[in-house]
Amino acid sequence: MNKYLKRAIQNFNEKKFDTALMNFSFALKEKYSDDAKIGAMLSDLGTNKPNEALALFEYYMIAKHAEIKNSQQLIEEIIDALEYSVEEISNLYLKNEIEMKLDEENVIAYDDFRKIVADKNSFKEAFEDIMFSTKVIIQNKNDFIDFLEQLIDNGYKDISMNYFESAITMFPNDQRLLSLVEKVKQ
Repeated sequence: MNKYLKRAIQNFNEKKFDTALMNFSFALKEKYSDDAKIGAMLSDLGTNKPNEALALFEYYMIAKHAEIKNSQQLIEEIIDALEYSVEEISNLYLKNEIEMKLDEENVIAYDDFRKIVADKNSFKEAFEDIMFSTKVIIQNKNDFIDFLEQLIDNGYKDISMNYFESAITMFPNDQRLLSLVEKVKQ
């Protein structure tokens, strides 16, 4: 990730949309990336509709992290269609894409994974059963942080570390996430 993109994401999360837009533009000029393009579009949106821009950015990062095809295109369509409810459109598109991904690959939704954990009465056993054969799709921040917490609590600190850089980038001010980082450091 180039330095402008990192700064832009930080500015965006701090709701400094004008500065974020400038840094996303520099990032695009240095090297094209979908993240910088979407970030620039959402920074522009954020100057008028900050809550919607932040929500869409979170949806984009979750969709990207879940490797949902066409996540950039979906977010662009949502931005273009803002005369409708941002939340309704994004939920509709992302749910459809997630459902398609669940159907075409060996993946399960996090809610289904939690049911397996409950059935086995053990996160560790459920995780070991699926970790090499199945991807878990996580659709929201709370589930993502819960998953990280479960990994740490069940002795998978090394695996959780793989997620922390992207998690901190996506949710830099989340106290629950920051406390997990401290927990891993201990």
